[in-house]
Amino acid sequence: MPGRHLETRSVFTAVWLAGAGLAGCGPATAQELANAPVGTEEQALTEGAPLTVHDASCLQLQDQNTWSSAASYMTSVGPALGLPAILQDLNRAGPMLTASTHPPATGYKGGFRWNDGDMGTPEWIPQALTAGVSGSANVAIVSWHYALTNPDKGVRISVADISDMSASAVNYRHLLLVRPTSAGNFTNVAEHGGGLAWYGNYLYMADTSDGIRVFDLTQIRAVDTSTACETKLGKNGSVWCAYGYKYVLPQVSAYVMPASITSPCRTKFSFLGKDTRGTVPGVLSGEYCNNGDTPCPYDGSTPGLGGRLYRWPVDAATNRLKAVSGVVKPERAYIMNEPNVQGVAPLMTATSTTSYWLSSTRYGGALFKVSTSASRTAYLSGSSQWPKMPEGMHATGSGTNLWTVTEGVAGVTSPASGGRVVFFVDQASVD
Repeated sequence: MPGRHLETRSVFTAVWLAGAGLAGCGPATAQELANAPVGTEEQALTEGAPLTVHDASCLQLQDQNTWSSAASYMTSVGPALGLPAILQDLNRAGPMLTASTHPPATGYKGGFRWNDGDMGTPEWIPQALTAGVSGSANVAIVSWHYALTNPDKGVRISVADISDMSASAVNYRHLLLVRPTSAGNFTNVAEHGGGLAWYGNYLYMADTSDGIRVFDLTQIRAVDTSTACETKLGKNGSVWCAYGYKYVLPQVSAYVMPASITSPCRTKFSFLGKDTRGTVPGVLSGEYCNNGDTPCPYDGSTPGLGGRLYRWPVDAATNRLKAVSGVVKPERAYIMNEPNVQGVAPLMTATSTTSYWLSSTRYGGALFKVSTSASRTAYLSGSSQWPKMPEGMHATGSGTNLWTVTEGVAGVTSPASGGRVVFFVDQASVD
């Protein structure tokens, strides 16, 4: 995630509200109240300490409510194609990792790398990962941000069929994310693509500065792939272009922070995760913070540790965020006490929503198991326990596998030593 995402912001003086606890963050269990440290004025943070319960009562997201209009804008582009149709038209193959090509990872079970062109391209950088089921296929979706600026192609996703991880390769295809702007036209999604979460037909993506964008997997459209379209986006004469990509996935709405919400309440949406534990499912969001160009408002006297983690409730009937009068409030919030966090996944072997895995580029690459009741457990790349440059994660609901995508070390294409990979480990091995 380092790069364009790490926009420099003003350094805010961190003032912890005396007695800041659980107000506005949903009901707390007795265990949370007993175990969760509470912020006090100018409290120093400690790397690796338990999650600190945070008062997020000031924060909210508003539904832009463009669900119908955005979809209608795409009607003239062509028929809506669901994800099953794309899974029948995968055009790239990512070789399966082997005993000699996979990176070190505690509990490693399997994985794949991208094809040679995607392993080496400096234009597109892998960021987030989510997974789910489409028909009879198990599917992983990975986002990539565009590293160049002229033009800014925004974000693309890779749809990969991971149903048979004993095969020789994983088949996948890239799609370009777009935002409808008017009837029959669309533009790029100029974001970092740092987080994904998949519920039903909706793909949630982190919008770093403003909130969460939502894309509808039933609204995928095919566009023109002629040479003339390779440098164009949107309507071009009688056809539609997407920089040469065959398919576009349109945004249908977004949940945004009102402009009236300012720092320190205003947060960043650096990464996302999917949490199906408890009676209400949730989308997780968190802040990337470091001790350099990306400080956070709640860092206290220890820069880099004040990143916040939020749990946003999902309406299981609609797969949209659970809104009251168009407003969504976080159900839980924590200070992570960890720097350089790039991804999150719920600890599916735990029933309460108080424990998580955090993916971090701290120490060159790390997996942290964190909770409100205990100091972290760390799996480090320097100790051959985790790959370098890990990014987004997804924990399967069965509590079996933990999937991760890596950004890759710049200039390295060997998957065993820092090249870009998608892999999974046994959840119990890192529990």
